Amino acid sequence: MDKFWMKMGTAIQWNDISPNFRPNSFDTYVATKLLEYEGSPRAVIFFDDVCDKLTDYSYWFFLGTIWVSYSGKSELQLWKRLFASKRATRLTSIMKPSELAIFNTLPNNILVYRAHRYEEKDWISYTLDQAIATRFARERKVNEISLYRLRRRDVIALFLRRGEQEIIMLQTERAKLIEKMLL
Repeated sequence: MDKFWMKMGTAIQWNDISPNFRPNSFDTYVATKLLEYEGSPRAVIFFDDVCDKLTDYSYWFFLGTIWVSYSGKSELQLWKRLFASKRATRLTSIMKPSELAIFNTLPNNILVYRAHRYEEKDWISYTLDQAIATRFARERKVNEISLYRLRRRDVIALFLRRGEQEIIMLQTERAKLIEKMLL
């Protein structure tokens, strides 16, 4: 097993890796480059340049990993286009099996929170945890959070890796605003 996959194995439990994983030399090369760009907007730009040559598993696994590693101050439309891919095995590859197991227990209608940036008109990320939304509101210097209802079938992924209980849904028009809560 090469260096990248060994590093990934130490970062996550080996029993929490998608059954879709199959080592591939080009995927390994891309993984090595992505590690160089980790935590920067360069990662998603590089990914976009090479993603057509990746296996389906690595496309989704890398996309989810670079989102979790760095999603700030990067082009939202690029993320939306990448997350909207019709490639196979999305659910079983973008989320770790433990995330997928929890995702599968979510109700059909999910209540989520969002701390909007000032004059924000487009977004893709929500949290299941009101306290996390409140923390983001304080960081963004806004005095309210919004509660939405999403349909689980519209959700792309659930990420638990940053401790944010993050939900990704691309179509903001499908998010039903329930209420705005002042802090």
